[in-house]
Amino acid sequence: MRQLDEGELAVIAEVARMYYIEGMSQLEIANILFFSKAKVSRALRIAREEHIVEFQINYPLKRSIKLETELKRRFRLKEALVVTDLYENQNTDISIKRIGEMAANYLDETLKDGDSVGIAWGRTMYQTVRQLKPSSPGRIQVLQLMGNSMDDYQMDIDVTTLTERMAQTFQGTATRLYAPMYVNSDIVRKELLKEPLIRRTMEKIRTVDYALTGIADVSLEYPKNTWAGYLTERKKRELKHKGAVGYLCGYFLDKDGNKLSDPINDKIVGISFEDLKNVPHVIAAAGGLDKTNAIRAALKGNLIDCLITDSRIAEKLLAMRDGC
Repeated sequence: MRQLDEGELAVIAEVARMYYIEGMSQLEIANILFFSKAKVSRALRIAREEHIVEFQINYPLKRSIKLETELKRRFRLKEALVVTDLYENQNTDISIKRIGEMAANYLDETLKDGDSVGIAWGRTMYQTVRQLKPSSPGRIQVLQLMGNSMDDYQMDIDVTTLTERMAQTFQGTATRLYAPMYVNSDIVRKELLKEPLIRRTMEKIRTVDYALTGIADVSLEYPKNTWAGYLTERKKRELKHKGAVGYLCGYFLDKDGNKLSDPINDKIVGISFEDLKNVPHVIAAAGGLDKTNAIRAALKGNLIDCLITDSRIAEKLLAMRDGC
């Protein structure tokens, strides 16, 4: 389609305003503007294609207070938020979007001026940041908890991008970690951590008030996860054989939430596993796919304080015989 000039776009915008805001019919618009009805219909289509008109459907999130209460009691959580899976929805993207929306609302209610929050990455983190609508500027400090992805990783869900967007949304400041998430050479990793800029960032992330992270299942085949590009299929099979069930902030966990005994966990550039456990408030938002075992491991290891998930995951967690 040829590029439209400003005059044509202005006419299309006016047609869209008359139709969507004033509630006029296409025939009424055609009569007023001396257009054919087909031309009005075409203008409305172009308005959508050119993003002159964008739709946002606001529906209230339904929560299950019963499941939230049971999760807090069973797993000794400070907070639990459960999105009810309406109509037995099977769409992973919709579930993740709802969980992200609930996490965004929780952050708006929880964070206050002067707070520092570290953020990891992933699709749920992307949905959380994307749906942030602070009721007032928070002037918070947002810190990148872990290093960057491989070059071919999806940019809009990369941790640096999420850190910057979250800080901008809250009118706060962003602290980036200019390093890869994983460095295979111990010597290179040690030298990298000596760099003044990286060293200062690492010192800051050790003292964050909040950590915001997703939880991933090690068996999932989603091609654009945190470890995409770093982790070979052979290494994945090896980690699963050693007992890995999932990972949090990049660290692979066994079924009891312990840091898996494998050299890969010692070559991550980011908040240390020990420092993560000492963060006053760790918020984990995860669901959509069956991450029950990975989430349960994080709960058993007392790695999170607030769990935000969907009702299917919550019910499966509560159906398991042993707690934490």
